[in-house]
Amino acid sequence: MKKEKEKPKRGKQNETQQLLMLLGHAIQQVAGKSAVDLAGIIYGKRDLNEFIIAKKIRLTINQTRNILYKLLEAGMVSFTRKKDKDKAWYTYFWTLDPLKALGFSEQMLKKEGENFRKQAHLRKTRRFYICKNCGIEVNEETALINDFTCTECGNVYELNEDKKLIDEIQGKINQVEKNIAQVRAEMDKLKAQEVKEAGRLKEKKKPVKKKTSSKKKKVG
Repeated sequence: MKKEKEKPKRGKQNETQQLLMLLGHAIQQVAGKSAVDLAGIIYGKRDLNEFIIAKKIRLTINQTRNILYKLLEAGMVSFTRKKDKDKAWYTYFWTLDPLKALGFSEQMLKKEGENFRKQAHLRKTRRFYICKNCGIEVNEETALINDFTCTECGNVYELNEDKKLIDEIQGKINQVEKNIAQVRAEMDKLKAQEVKEAGRLKEKKKPVKKKTSSKKKKVG
C-alpha cells in the first residue's frame, strides 16, 4: 500500500498567515498602504533583488525603493548592492530583519491594546448619551452643555447602556493579547535559531588538533 502524503497542518498555515498579516500591518504603518503585501514577499528570504520585489508588488522600481528606504530607516530591512559592469549602476538586494520587524509589530500592538483598555475603562466608568434619530453619541459633559438635546435634530438624548460595545472592545483586547503572544513566540524561535547558528559557526572555527605520532621512540 502506498503511503498517503502528509497534508500540511491547517493550524501551522493559519499561524503563518496571521504572522504575515501582523508583519504586513507593521510594514504598512512605516511605509504606507502600498507596502502591505511586502511581508509575504521578503519574509524568510535573503538578498532579494529589488526588481523582483517591484514586480511582485506591482510598483515601479522608484516606488519600491522609497518603501524599502523607509523600512531601512526603521531598522526593519538591510541591503547589499552589486554594480553592473556594463550599465555602471547598482542593483540592491534586500533582506528583512524579522526580529526588528516583529519587535516593531509588538510595540505597535501594545499601543493598540492600551487604547482599547482606555476605551473599555471609559465605557465602564462614565455615562454616554445617544440620539436615537441621528445615531450621534456624546459624553455626559456634552449632553449637559446641550441640555440633553441633539444639536442636529432637536431630539432628546437617551442614556446609551450598550453592553455589546464593551464586549466588542474586550474582544479586541483579547485578540491583541493573542497577537502579542504569537509575535513573542516567533521572536523566541528566531532568537533560539540565532544562538544555535552562532554556536555552529563557533564550532566550525575551532582549530583542528593535530594527531600526535603513536610510534614509540627507540631506547638507545
